[in-house]
Amino acid sequence: MRIVIPPTLRSHMLSLIHKSHLGIVKCKQRAREVMYWPGMNSQIEQLVKDCEKCATFQNSQPPESLKPTPVPDLPYAVVGCDLFDFESKKYLVVVDYFSKYIDCMELQSQSSFSTIETLKCIFGTHGIPKEIRSDNGPQFSSYEFRNFCNELDIKHVTSSPYFQSSNGTAERAVQTVKRLWKKSVDKQLALLDYRTTPLEEVNLSPSQLLMGRRPRNTLPAASEILRPKSQNLGSIKQGLQSVKDKQKASFDNKWKNKELLPLYPTDPVRVKPQQGEKEWIPGVIVRHHEAPRSYMVQVGNRQLRRNRKHLRSSTHKANETIDDQPDDGKLHVESPPKESSQEPTSLTQATTNKTENSDHTQQASTSITPKPNTTRSGRRVIPPKKLDL
Repeated sequence: MRIVIPPTLRSHMLSLIHKSHLGIVKCKQRAREVMYWPGMNSQIEQLVKDCEKCATFQNSQPPESLKPTPVPDLPYAVVGCDLFDFESKKYLVVVDYFSKYIDCMELQSQSSFSTIETLKCIFGTHGIPKEIRSDNGPQFSSYEFRNFCNELDIKHVTSSPYFQSSNGTAERAVQTVKRLWKKSVDKQLALLDYRTTPLEEVNLSPSQLLMGRRPRNTLPAASEILRPKSQNLGSIKQGLQSVKDKQKASFDNKWKNKELLPLYPTDPVRVKPQQGEKEWIPGVIVRHHEAPRSYMVQVGNRQLRRNRKHLRSSTHKANETIDDQPDDGKLHVESPPKESSQEPTSLTQATTNKTENSDHTQQASTSITPKPNTTRSGRRVIPPKKLDL
């Protein structure tokens, strides 16, 4: 047996249903148990979507399906770079997307000038790449680094802020270097062992893929193994791509990922809070960024770049700032203004009363008028009149 709610009380019932800010499913279950009116489910769903508090405090979105970077056609055509700290020193790591060859050099400072000079030393050995991938650190987003890339005709691609997976190859190279150096006595010999170890599927080391030869390391090797040999780049690229395809299939099957719906300009969204914050910030989509799954968002007076994972679809009503209102579950009705018990019967009497009131106002101008007491619902509390003997 359920109660049929009349139209005049439906808005009040909706406020009671969502009083504790439960989700859409829970609110529907609460309402279906005791009440009914036509279109109740759709109204509850829209109410929760338009709730400003529910839009502000949300969980992180699940990861999307893996989107690996395609294998380049040539060695050292695309490289990734990143900065990291090790034993209180700053290092720059550069990794080739084709051969997985890693270069690591210490930086004299964290400035753009030091980063550029270190990259010049590395490029002087292996050549100038066509594309550089990095994060949005100050060293890579500066005017000097932009000019450096323009002079050498290098395309600079940056990852979305707070989304390290976009620069995953460089992040993985940093992890590899740190693990090697923590367990090794000689840093450079540890890097040499990595560079001369064959990779999966292709059975060739990063040095063989990049330079066409196997450098001599501490292990004894025949001269025939150290001779330079030509490699079939087509079959190598196919083998490297098959490894990425297997990784993508394993990741997607584990997390059952789905693509998030695309966003369009003027769509209202909520931006994921940064580290140390909890509230999702309201914003509006400006445009789709050149990078996949990346958008430009207008947040207040600023335009931010964010990945699709850090954006939740919202509504215009939920993004509006809502003032705190009494939420005690009661139906609040404004009380009409109190009228005077004696009304003036003529224009002359009204003028006389107005003059007397102005005189009293002038006399009380030096005193502070006490603030009237009100209840939680906003009604004015009138003290009782007692006989003063």
